[in-house]
Amino acid sequence: MRLHRGMIGGGFMNKEEIPIDQATTNYFDILNNENKEAIRAILDPSQGKSPPIPATATKDEVDAFQANLHKLQDFYSSCLDEDALLKAGRQPLLDQLQIILASFPPLTATTPTNGVDGIDNKTVLTKSLAQLLKQGLTGFIDIAVIADLMEPLIHTLLLKESGLGLPSKEYYKDVKTVKVYEGIIAQMFQITLEDEDVAARSEPLTDTEVKQEWKDAARNVVEFESQLAAIGTELVDQYDPVKANNPRTLFQIFDLAPSIYWPLLLAEILPQGVANARPIVVQSPRYLAQLQVILQITSLRILRHYITWVAIKGLGPNLALPYRQPLQVLDAVIAGISPDLQPPRWKACVTAVNTNLGDMAGHYFIQEFFKGNSRQSAISIIDSLLQTYAETFPTLPWLDEPTRAGAVQKVKAMQMLIGYSTDEPDVASSTSLQSYYSNLIISKSDYFGNQYRYGVWSKTLEKSTLNQPVNQKKMMVPPQTVDAFYYAPSNHILFPAGILQPPFFHVDNPEYLNYGGMGVAAGHEIGWWTNATEEAFNDKAQCFVSQYGNFTIKGPDDKDYNVNGHLTLGENIADNGGLKQSYKTWQTRFQSDPSGVTYKNFKLPGLEKYTPDQLFFISFGRVWCSKERPEYLMQLIRGNAHPPWKWRANGSIQNSREFAQAFGCPVGVPMNPPQKCEVW
Repeated sequence: MRLHRGMIGGGFMNKEEIPIDQATTNYFDILNNENKEAIRAILDPSQGKSPPIPATATKDEVDAFQANLHKLQDFYSSCLDEDALLKAGRQPLLDQLQIILASFPPLTATTPTNGVDGIDNKTVLTKSLAQLLKQGLTGFIDIAVIADLMEPLIHTLLLKESGLGLPSKEYYKDVKTVKVYEGIIAQMFQITLEDEDVAARSEPLTDTEVKQEWKDAARNVVEFESQLAAIGTELVDQYDPVKANNPRTLFQIFDLAPSIYWPLLLAEILPQGVANARPIVVQSPRYLAQLQVILQITSLRILRHYITWVAIKGLGPNLALPYRQPLQVLDAVIAGISPDLQPPRWKACVTAVNTNLGDMAGHYFIQEFFKGNSRQSAISIIDSLLQTYAETFPTLPWLDEPTRAGAVQKVKAMQMLIGYSTDEPDVASSTSLQSYYSNLIISKSDYFGNQYRYGVWSKTLEKSTLNQPVNQKKMMVPPQTVDAFYYAPSNHILFPAGILQPPFFHVDNPEYLNYGGMGVAAGHEIGWWTNATEEAFNDKAQCFVSQYGNFTIKGPDDKDYNVNGHLTLGENIADNGGLKQSYKTWQTRFQSDPSGVTYKNFKLPGLEKYTPDQLFFISFGRVWCSKERPEYLMQLIRGNAHPPWKWRANGSIQNSREFAQAFGCPVGVPMNPPQKCEVW
């Protein structure tokens, strides 16, 4: 039987339309929207669905359950309350700007225009950067706490490049986008820094209404960011765990970029009682050295404009609609969405809850959507895949003994986090959540303040883990997240409850569906390997580089653009390995139990004409059905390690002999080329 378009993607492609407020639509987006609707029902009492209190809850648990729910609902209400946001106006932003820019001299005609090579200027710049970092905003550098790559059970500091207002460095070569961006910056400067009643306006500012001083300031910002983009590290190198792992002492960092007073910066951003006792991992020493050259020739006036813009762009979305609307227009233009569209406010507010109080909201989500044996069933699938990988490595002749032993050891040592965090906080426990978020103050009438307090709270919490052991029971995302992850430093595979839903997984599904969906995703994460490992099989890796590098997308200008086969290499190897090993695992179980006594492989109504093998691949293909706007595809190939979804499906299928056999594809057709790329 031949596989035709309608069998997997045709129905989706013919029926589904991209929502007007989205850049894409696919089953990840659909499930994400369903999860948002579920969270909305929890947050909004008018939806008429209050989460039930567990019958076995103690009094303390009941009190915590209700207090947590009120905290969530207060945050959500503050986001929806446009009247309160309008009443507050731009003042909350101005108050923050006063703090962030407190170290700068007044901006006057006599403000010095020399670079930041003097001790006073070092202090000015350093204190301002620290104020940004303390609330989760980043200028041209970011400092985060990560698991040490050499000692993955201990936290250390990572110093990395940052500071671009556009999605990636390639955008600064796009004249049309840069022009829009510069105009948005000028508008935001005027409506947030000028003393005028923006709320009374019915239309956005026109170009002729924007004052020249703000146009000049915007041009300075774009020119400065363009310089940052020019020295930015290529994404291929940023994702390379060897090239991006450069431990340096504080003195060595000071030698690279003396325009920043590094001891003062750390003293400002680390919580009281926390000191850095280890070398700092520098993502790119070359970037720091070239940043120093830029800072030496950049005036304080321009640096002030730049830092002001970083704050406005980061904090502006927390203001009333007239103040945040230009930022929404910028996002829409980049995503290919109509700039005149006003997206539903509730969606933005649910997203804010998931970002700021995600684990707390996740408690009520798992209560409703992650019941019974779901967790144990998912663990069983992943365990079986780990076993398959461990059995596969000894059979690969191109692996030398040390690499083979290391691969088997990695798989056997891999830890699983399934569904939700069980510590810091335990998402299943109301009292644990109440304690975890106890220092985060939420007001029903102060959305800007809620966002600011969360930024400070989360960064303080993050920095307080410096030099401390990594908590291996803590998931990095809330349970309602629709994605899966492999975290290399601690060798963890993460599967939140949000993705353990149909069409990816259901505890009652036949196994060919679960292994074709969630199983392939799990195999992808298990099969994620570092570039150091890839160096042992460059010839095999090069096959993937060439294959995916020949795939193209249509840009907004209707021109063809190639996928970056080098940038997407790690993901492509993982995708292909995930499909192969998931099929192998499912097939082993199926062949051992053809009657379905132990492993469910019953036929679903309406699908009797397909073989179980075909249904496995249909389940796999369905996961990757997707429609995208051309602007989104450009954003993807410019700055993402994943290839477009069409090629995630077709690229893996082209390399699958089992797929060709299941559907009778002759050698030489597009889905069954004679040359196959293969690693695992």
